[in-house]
Amino acid sequence: MTDLLPATIQPPRGNLDFALADFLARWGGRTRHDLSASESAPLLLSSLLQMAGTDDQRRWDALDLGYADPHGSPWLRSAIADRHPGLDASNVLCCAGAQEGLTCVMRALLAPGDHAVVVVPIYQPAEQAVTSVCEATGVALRDQDNWQLDIQKVAAAIRPATRLVLVNFPNSPTGATIAPAALASLVALCRHHGLWLVNDEVYRSVGSDPATRTPPVAEIYEQGISIDGVSKGFGLPGLRVGWILCKDQALLAKFLLAKSALSSCLAKPSDVLAHIALKAEAGIVGRNRAIAHANREHLRAVLHHHSDILEQPVLNDAVLAFPRYHGADGADRFAQRLARDAGVLVFPSSLWHSPLATVPPDRLRIGLGRVEAGPALTALDEYLTAYRKTGAASQARPT
Repeated sequence: MTDLLPATIQPPRGNLDFALADFLARWGGRTRHDLSASESAPLLLSSLLQMAGTDDQRRWDALDLGYADPHGSPWLRSAIADRHPGLDASNVLCCAGAQEGLTCVMRALLAPGDHAVVVVPIYQPAEQAVTSVCEATGVALRDQDNWQLDIQKVAAAIRPATRLVLVNFPNSPTGATIAPAALASLVALCRHHGLWLVNDEVYRSVGSDPATRTPPVAEIYEQGISIDGVSKGFGLPGLRVGWILCKDQALLAKFLLAKSALSSCLAKPSDVLAHIALKAEAGIVGRNRAIAHANREHLRAVLHHHSDILEQPVLNDAVLAFPRYHGADGADRFAQRLARDAGVLVFPSSLWHSPLATVPPDRLRIGLGRVEAGPALTALDEYLTAYRKTGAASQARPT
C-alpha cells in the first residue's frame, strides 16, 4: 500500500517544472500511436460550422477580429449558464482555457500566509497554481479503494489559515468520480469551516454517466467554484475556451481582475465557435461518449489478455484508464520502451508526482477519448504479446 498521510510543503522557489510537458516533448514526436491524449476526438472546423444555427451563422459571417467582451460574450455566457439550474450569465466568467480560469481563482482567493488543501493526483500546473502562492497540504485519493476520497483526511488537513479545498472530479489521471454522498460530505465540511470548494470539472460532460453524474459544486454550494470548458468533453482544445462558475458575483469581479493580467478576452472566433458547440452539445458529447465506450471495451479485452503485465482497473465510464504495471523494470522504463520500440505513447504515473502527497509510481495513464485510440490499443496488444515472449531481452535502458 502507498503512504497516504498528508504532507505539507512550503511555496516553491525558483523555476517550476512540468513533467508531463517534458515527457511529451521528448517522446511525442517519436511515436505513431497516441494513447496519452486526454481530450475527446477533435472536431474539424468545417464540421462544427455545419452545426451552426441561424444566429451563429450570422455572427460568424459578420465577425470582425477586434477585442471581445472580457467576460465572454453575453450569449456565450447565457448558453453556459443554461446548463446549470439556478445560475445565469452573471455567474459565468469565460477564460482562455480552463487552466487560466483555475489560475485566476487561485490568484484571487489566496495570498502568502494562507493555506489550501489539494487532493492529488491532479494536473501539475493546477497544483502549482496553489503552491506558487501559499502553503498547501495534499490529500491522496485512495488507490486501494478505486481512488476514492477520504473526507476524514481532508478534515484533518484543515488549519485556521485554510482558505480553500481544490479537487478534480472526474479525476485525471485516475478516471475516478466522486459519489454523491461523498460530495455532500465534502460540501458540508467546507461549509462548516467557511472554505471555498474548487472543482476542476473539465471531464464532467463526457467522463461520467449522465444518469448518475454528481452536480457541479457551483450549483449546490454557495462557496462552490466550478471550472469547466470545451477542451475535454467537446474535443475542442484548440478553441481555448474555459469558464468559471460561481454564485458570488463580487468574487467573479476579482477573478476578472486576475484574468486581465493573463488574457484580456477570448478570441472572437472562439466565442462564436464555442457557442455553436454548446448548442450542439447533445450530438457532440454523445458521439464522444460512444467513441470512449468502444475504446474502453477494446482496452478491457487487451488487459484481459495481458493481466500478468497490466492489472485491469475499474474503468466505470471514464475516458481515462490508470492500470497498474506489474513489470520489475517499472512503469517509467516500460512507457519509454513502449514509445521507442512500438511507437505507442502512454504516460507513466510519475508525471503526476507531487511533493504534497504520494502518487503511486507503478501506473500508466491511457486516454480513451479519440478515434485513434483504437489502432493504438491494437498496437499495444501486439507489443504486449511480443513482450511476453521476449521480455528479458527488452529490459534494456531506453536511450
